[in-house]
Amino acid sequence: MVLILVFLTFVFAIVAGNIIKHWVSKREMSVAKTQGANFLYRLQEDARRSGEVAVPWLQRGKLALSPAAIGQGIRSPLQFPKDVYYHRGHAWARLEGEQRERAVKVGLDDFTQQVMGDIDAVELPPIGMKLKQGEVAWKICHGKRKLSQLAPLGGTVVDLNEKLIKDPSLANRSPYEEGWILKIKPNRLEEEMPTLMDSFQFRVFFDQVKAKLRAAISHPTLGMVYGDGEEVVRGIAGQLDEKLWRILVSQLFHTNPN
Repeated sequence: MVLILVFLTFVFAIVAGNIIKHWVSKREMSVAKTQGANFLYRLQEDARRSGEVAVPWLQRGKLALSPAAIGQGIRSPLQFPKDVYYHRGHAWARLEGEQRERAVKVGLDDFTQQVMGDIDAVELPPIGMKLKQGEVAWKICHGKRKLSQLAPLGGTVVDLNEKLIKDPSLANRSPYEEGWILKIKPNRLEEEMPTLMDSFQFRVFFDQVKAKLRAAISHPTLGMVYGDGEEVVRGIAGQLDEKLWRILVSQLFHTNPN
């Protein structure tokens, strides 16, 4: 009799545990869906107010290609060096020279070059042009895709990377060194520098955006764009459908697709 009671108690514990796990799982899914819906609403409102691409079609079942359609690609760890400062549009800035003669070297980050894949051309502003922080500063091209990127700081263009113009692949091979894009003489450095992020802050920002998008859109494709374990499928931009490309450019790079 004692053995039977022990057995029944054991069975009851297993059944009760499974019921609790099932209830908790359903509760977590419900919370995730609510958070996702709220985030989608915020995306739509932000796009409406800023005049960016509207996203009424952004739904779980309509995100984009399946993993099989995208392919495996080549994965590489993302690099975020500590000696540069980052803009939310995935451009970086590095201070150079003495205070009075200070120039700022700027370029695209590793995430940008990996998403774009082999860069065919770089469209640069002329020397002497005045740029404003957060406005389009240059464009990079790969096949049919063209990505506009925002100036991390405002100022006057004082130098261009001639080597990059002749060999755009430098932006792929060495985005933070040989593949720099241009130099500017800043005009509001003390005001604008605090708006940039250091390497640690940018990683946190990067992870937050990743988490928000994944909460809103449960689809393996997003993992292939961002990558798991700080990896990204190289050249994914050329394999996304037009709708997904437009929303990613709008929400990740904060520019409008060309």
